[in-house]
Amino acid sequence: MFRKTTCRNTVSDAVSFHQAQALNTTIFLLKSFGPTRFLLREEGEVRNFTVCLGDPHSCTCPVFTKEQEPCKHICWVLLRKFRLPREHEYSFQLGLVERQILEVLHGLHRTKDHRTENDPSAASGSQPVTGQEAGNVWRKVIQAQDVCPICREVLLEKKQPVSYCRFGCGNNVHISCMKVWADHQRLSDRKETVKCPLCREDFSSLKLLQEQVKNAAKLFTASEREKPGRHLGVLCHSCRLCPVTGKCFKCTVCSYFYLCEDCSKKGCHPQHPFASRTKRKEKWHLVSEDPKDEPRGATSQSVNDSVIPVAADPLPENVLDCLPTVRVRSGSRLLDVGQQCRICLLDFSLGQHVRTLPCRHKFHASCVDGILRKSNCCPLDGYVIYNPSIWRSSERKICPKLFCATRPENNLKDLFIPGVALRDRNTKVTPSHGSLHVEVLTGSSVTLNTPQQLITDRFQGLCIATDTVTEEEKRELLL
Repeated sequence: MFRKTTCRNTVSDAVSFHQAQALNTTIFLLKSFGPTRFLLREEGEVRNFTVCLGDPHSCTCPVFTKEQEPCKHICWVLLRKFRLPREHEYSFQLGLVERQILEVLHGLHRTKDHRTENDPSAASGSQPVTGQEAGNVWRKVIQAQDVCPICREVLLEKKQPVSYCRFGCGNNVHISCMKVWADHQRLSDRKETVKCPLCREDFSSLKLLQEQVKNAAKLFTASEREKPGRHLGVLCHSCRLCPVTGKCFKCTVCSYFYLCEDCSKKGCHPQHPFASRTKRKEKWHLVSEDPKDEPRGATSQSVNDSVIPVAADPLPENVLDCLPTVRVRSGSRLLDVGQQCRICLLDFSLGQHVRTLPCRHKFHASCVDGILRKSNCCPLDGYVIYNPSIWRSSERKICPKLFCATRPENNLKDLFIPGVALRDRNTKVTPSHGSLHVEVLTGSSVTLNTPQQLITDRFQGLCIATDTVTEEEKRELLL
């Protein structure tokens, strides 16, 4: 068969880079013009691009026009839409002939999905989810390999809130993807009903979808928007820096033992090897033991990308019991459409117990408890929940703050009362009769000559004891 493009045996550097871009970018499939032509839109972009598979492939984006190599949009269609493995020979060709395209369309390249017979989710693939609204189509159970038909991401892996087709097929779709889909439909159709991207039947009303988008936005917390280089909840065991920023080090033997990069370079805790990572959701890599080869704290470039065996940090049962848990009752906001557990992607129902983590994420207690007993961190943002150095056993129903303070510094010069010098904490001062005792929150104390009896008044970081001090006298005291 005559080919217009040359056949490649290995992937080029440009295509490999575009494949990585495609796997790390959210792209929406807006429309299909037949089996090999698609209208795409990248997340955060306004312009649409048209991809056509053939011999050769084509795309309307400027990158393809300039390089004439498969761009990230073409790679996304091959890797996400048709589920081609990245190392498959069809995934990096300049074009595919008719026979190869038929193989891709029929899925002949896919490996057989092996599922255990005792897997309850696999056995109940056609069973409806309980608790559906009357008069609507039953929602299908989300299985391990189910993907969003718009962004082609695996639903249970991405952990984004989902909606389902209520009047057609009952399939699940990301709420954020349906918003993009609805915006695209409204450009050409002013109907108030959104069509399903799979069965083309009525998905839901536009008003219901907008309400789902509004409520689903509450499921995303400030910790998810934090820079990935901030290791939330991690306290340096040496300098007490919290959270550790940049490269983080963890002892492979001792549990709950972390160091920042500066303390690691100083050789703190030299008796055990360390693992390191730069981003809080990355895998841990073993630190090189020979300082001559690379500085302490640099990660070894290992071919095997598996997680190294670091010390397990399970969440103790007494700490797990301290995490706030509520029971869903009638009238709760957790029953609003779009509010759901981002582990199982099911809505909260009456009578269920919902657990809130320190990072403000909410999950079914039955879903998150098993994860916390093994990992000690939030499954969404990697926030480390428990550290014995900052957690007090006497604290009940109190969670540590989301963002801890930076390095503690005892700068008493920054704590002052204008006109009055601070004395050292160890200096004992005996107040005279009828004087006002002023105590700074840090523990230092001074004495001022002012009127008589004592009551407590907080003002600008001071605990002031006084009795009948007028507003003018108080202003004179603090100015």
